[in-house]
Amino acid sequence: MGNSISNIGTNNSILSVRNLNFSYGDNKVLNNISFNINKGSFTSILGPNGAGKSTLINIISKILGKFEGEIKVTGENITALNSKDIARRIAVVPQSTNPSFGFTVEEMVLMGRYPYISRFKRETKEDFEVIREVMEKTELTQFADRKFNELSGGEKQRVVIAQALAQDSPIMILDEPTSHLDINFQIEFMNLFLKLNRREGKTIIGIFHDINLAIQNSSLIMLLKEGSIFRFGEPEKVINRQNLNSVFHSDVFVGKNPVTQRMYVSPVFDPYYSTQDYQAVKPVKVHIIGGGGAASPILSLLHHHGYRISCGVINTFDTDISTCEMLDVPYIVEAPFSPISIISRNKNLEFIKASDLVILPEIEFGNGNFSNLVSIREALSLNKRVLIMEGKNIEKRDHTGGKAGKLYRKILEEGACVIKTHRQLLDNLKTDKPDNIYRKELNQQRI
Repeated sequence: MGNSISNIGTNNSILSVRNLNFSYGDNKVLNNISFNINKGSFTSILGPNGAGKSTLINIISKILGKFEGEIKVTGENITALNSKDIARRIAVVPQSTNPSFGFTVEEMVLMGRYPYISRFKRETKEDFEVIREVMEKTELTQFADRKFNELSGGEKQRVVIAQALAQDSPIMILDEPTSHLDINFQIEFMNLFLKLNRREGKTIIGIFHDINLAIQNSSLIMLLKEGSIFRFGEPEKVINRQNLNSVFHSDVFVGKNPVTQRMYVSPVFDPYYSTQDYQAVKPVKVHIIGGGGAASPILSLLHHHGYRISCGVINTFDTDISTCEMLDVPYIVEAPFSPISIISRNKNLEFIKASDLVILPEIEFGNGNFSNLVSIREALSLNKRVLIMEGKNIEKRDHTGGKAGKLYRKILEEGACVIKTHRQLLDNLKTDKPDNIYRKELNQQRI
């Protein structure tokens, strides 16, 4: 999408940004940014340090001025709005605040009513009713007379949120509001923001460092890169391995949370993941036998290093399928809770015939997937190089009454190479040694 204007529901726009540019001296921080935010949406802004996230929200909330372009809030150009006008439309929740005076919690929350209080008038009954309501909502009533500086970090942040709520504005901007808090407060505050968004219709725009926190709760994600919008849209369309690699220069796994069924992002910690020495230098085709998620680490590793890979046979709902789809790896699928059919077995054999090498991960074997082990033996009969990742003893993975263990041992006798680590796997793929010599060395290591 780049810098183009988002076409998501522009008729319901509460915030419109057009051709926004901003510089600190000669340093251009924002470059021709355009987008729309709809009423009642929850938008998370993600990007590395220096991408322009804080600058963007500081301009929108009119903390920074002298920008190029046009910004409209609730249909009005912000250049025509004064500070109180902006505060009635936009409330900002910063990471933290440290007032120099010893204000009580109630006094701090009451400060959120300043857009509605005339210069020479005192707070009204309505103002006190509003702060009582927001203090109940943020569970601060018991702290009303406590000094703000005597509170814990999480309690202080509740006060900051309550102060923003007291502004009674349709838009709430969150500037990394949970980045320095324990997980219990992170969950508490995100649940509160979700309630405000879904039950009260508040439009929320948040900057987050925690990608998972953002994608679990957002209806829209904006990825910023070097002052420009890299992607903007629904999480499922924006958050993927390629986009995150481009923006954060870090390889990650993008999967589904088994409980929420929302996406989640996990960094890759394999020490051989970023090693250039293991990049594929020739078009080696590798077929990986899948099942129970055992193939996923190998699929991801070899894909990262440039190998052409395929996978099978996997049952529907297996996590290996999610990995294959994420990496755009061809795979063979079987119906859930069903034994591998003749059709699927033949397809698996076709993949094996087209490959240079076959890998068997540390799979649990039952009667349903026993055919995959048979396919490994067929690979050897076709003079294919076979690597077996071995960790837990086959007897502990054999749920066929010994049938799988017996065939497994025959496969070893007939020439399959046993490896135990990803380094051995990558070394094997790179080796120029004749296969019989390398197999002998590996099996000596195993002994």
